[in-house]
Amino acid sequence: MTDTPNITRRRALWAVGALGVGAWVYAAPRLGAWLPSKLAYRDLEGLAPFRELDTTGTVSGANSMLIGLDGAPTPDAARRVAAARADPCTALFGQTTGTGIPVAFFSDFNCPNCRQLETTLANYQTKHPDVLQIKRFQLPLLGAASVTASKAVLAADLQGGYGVMYERLKRNRMVTDPDLVHSFAEEIGLDGSRLIVDMNRPEIDQALDQAKAIASVFGFYGTPATVIGRTAFMGALSVTDVANIIEAERKLPPLPCQTG
Repeated sequence: MTDTPNITRRRALWAVGALGVGAWVYAAPRLGAWLPSKLAYRDLEGLAPFRELDTTGTVSGANSMLIGLDGAPTPDAARRVAAARADPCTALFGQTTGTGIPVAFFSDFNCPNCRQLETTLANYQTKHPDVLQIKRFQLPLLGAASVTASKAVLAADLQGGYGVMYERLKRNRMVTDPDLVHSFAEEIGLDGSRLIVDMNRPEIDQALDQAKAIASVFGFYGTPATVIGRTAFMGALSVTDVANIIEAERKLPPLPCQTG
């Protein structure tokens, strides 16, 4: 006679085990973003005073080919890389003023880990006003929609609408149709026709190329990629790790490109 209770119990255990395996498969790659780690640093050769975190968070779009690291670079690309390597501080932050810690944040609109780290930084800013000075770089690695969104937000910046377009595109990231971009611009109070024209300006492509050049100098092959003060790292880190990096940076002297 069949031992029904035992069979039922074994099936229940198998089901629980399968769920556990599934949960681990989902969660394992994300643990670096949820749990704090012991922070260790190593110097970035030729990029003093910058250093990199000896750990990586959860990364999206990790494909060095898309950053222009494959094959021979064009003369313009080589020139940008050389300039960024010669003065990485200014390339990242420009000439910053004040006592806030400069932050360079490289992101892709379709990178979920970018949104996670962006939220972490935004929450820190809310709790600790005037501590961070964040500069955004668009590094679209995840296809045509990412490129369109990046160009749209940079073009919106020419109308003083970077923030509102950024927030609008976060709600509809998979956009490649210019007509839809036009409608988004009009919806948020920008000149849609001008924005479409501006998206094709050489300055927009140059801004994207500059982000690629800096990314290649720092070895950023995916997003998010971040430099907080003199500490570079890739991926979405835990809230605790980000706070610890910031606190460590606050104890260090200003960077060469910081004044005032």
